[in-house]
Amino acid sequence: MTFPTPPSPQKYLSSSAILTLAANTMNGPGITTLPDVAADAGRTLFVTLIVMSVAMAAFVCRRMVYAMWSSVDDEDGGGGGGEAENYKSMEKSDNNSDSIVKIDTSAGGEGEGGAGRVDEIIPEASSGKDHESQLIHREHDHKDEGPDTELHTEGESLLSRKDHDENMAAIAGQDTHRPVLEQTSIVGQSREAYGTQASIYTSFTMVASALCLGLAQMMLCAAILDGMFVALGGKSCALGLPSEESPSWIYCTTHSSMKPYMGSGAPMSIISIGWVIAATASVAMGSVDLDEMMGVQYFLFGCLIVSAVRFSVVLRGMADGLGASGDDITTEAVDDGEGDAIGDDDGSAVSWFVGPHPFQTVGPIMFNFAFVVTSPPSSAMARKERIAYRALGMSCVVMGTLYTMVGLSGASVSNAVRNGMIEGGDDSNLLSLILLSGGEAGPSMLDLCIIGLFGFSTIASIPVYCLLAKETLIFDAGVPPLPSFLLSNVLPWILVALTYNAAFFEAFVNWSGLLILGYANFSIPLLFDLKLKKVRALGAVTGKTRSDDGQTTAITKGVFIVVTASISLVIVMSIANSLTLALGAFVLVVGLMTQVKV
Repeated sequence: MTFPTPPSPQKYLSSSAILTLAANTMNGPGITTLPDVAADAGRTLFVTLIVMSVAMAAFVCRRMVYAMWSSVDDEDGGGGGGEAENYKSMEKSDNNSDSIVKIDTSAGGEGEGGAGRVDEIIPEASSGKDHESQLIHREHDHKDEGPDTELHTEGESLLSRKDHDENMAAIAGQDTHRPVLEQTSIVGQSREAYGTQASIYTSFTMVASALCLGLAQMMLCAAILDGMFVALGGKSCALGLPSEESPSWIYCTTHSSMKPYMGSGAPMSIISIGWVIAATASVAMGSVDLDEMMGVQYFLFGCLIVSAVRFSVVLRGMADGLGASGDDITTEAVDDGEGDAIGDDDGSAVSWFVGPHPFQTVGPIMFNFAFVVTSPPSSAMARKERIAYRALGMSCVVMGTLYTMVGLSGASVSNAVRNGMIEGGDDSNLLSLILLSGGEAGPSMLDLCIIGLFGFSTIASIPVYCLLAKETLIFDAGVPPLPSFLLSNVLPWILVALTYNAAFFEAFVNWSGLLILGYANFSIPLLFDLKLKKVRALGAVTGKTRSDDGQTTAITKGVFIVVTASISLVIVMSIANSLTLALGAFVLVVGLMTQVKV
């Protein structure tokens, strides 16, 4: 008898690990714009929008985790979409003592590793006194039938589909009490809910989402590191093709900002020092599994927290120096050198309630929580469903707190820079504000080190984005692992190098993210959750399928409609810059989706 190879130990992620991964994923370019956003929204509205976004993101995560883990209940109960994948066919004929049960346990159908193996249970002749059939279990392979077939005597427990499922999963090294990622990811949910064609569209959406998030984060990380080198060493250099204006292959910059090589004469495609460091670290982290990179993820999360706290302290001190800590502004107007005063006593004041551009702040705040599409891998590695959704929800609270702290502390300084009240201030980006903290002497060495730590912390989310793209390519597009790794981890960095100094790159990332990320992160998971409840309820054979009450379903549908309409409002507002058209789009989407049955 040949015994199967013992399965490898199951890998799990703790609650703190899931929280750290989710929080690091939310540490994107949006955090550097929060001082501007808070100044435009007003203090009260800014905090309100943050709280609403935290609640929305946590709710969407809860529903997504529910949709993933309820598939486990469906399999245990003998029904649902997951059952259809594990048991493609089952034939049963019962005629007194002559009963035959054939179970095809091939996962995924023919052509895969388990295809062709069946179990046949054939009754043996019994005496007249003994009415209980003795079952002889014969296991064989259709592809290679031969004289080596072995006979095993089994009890009637083999007829239990649940026990048989768990036995086969144990042999395969799978945990039957956790969702299978390739079946319950967002793409897998779309396949179960709407079919194969819908899963193809969802696959493209997931890859596009990962690409938008990853490219923006890669560009931010490389720019921060280059800016740090300028601040520490006085310059940063890059390698680029020579041009008519500059025959050299080396281009250097002394401009410390989020666009360090803009205006330096460097070509569009360059390989900078910051790019090399960020790409090397990112590709190295992307070559290991989530559980194997947790040490680095914890460290980078710590860097994020330290950076956010220090930035808030520095910005608070700058605001106090401006006299803009409250409504009483004591800062004098600054002379622009031509006898005209720039700014007035209210030049750095931030409204306590609603700011001058409230509707333009909804999108930037909402998209700071666009991490939902990256959370299925970590959710599937949790020991329990409760651990997964609580950790994801807590990550939203933690990042919401950091966002609020950074935005409120930097709003007054951002307003002062935009109104010309700070000499040398031409950029109100968060890191540019920190670089202005020391005046003519420049920032302190501590603040430069903190900027460097923040730059390294932004690397943490890049492997998670790349993992989403890689697993989508492997499980849904059928791309082999090595090409998937190159396409998801290496190719994006090449694209960043080719467009590092391009003016259009930032606009491309912003618009693609605006059109894709909102629906992909907030609308699609809720839509699939609503649909899967009906699909799994109809496909359930027994009464063990878990279902929500009607109130939860109604709340989910209401949130789905409002979120989708809000995303449409933000898109129309960004394109047309018209509040009337944006509100019209909101009302139209609400009206249409109210009439449509999911």
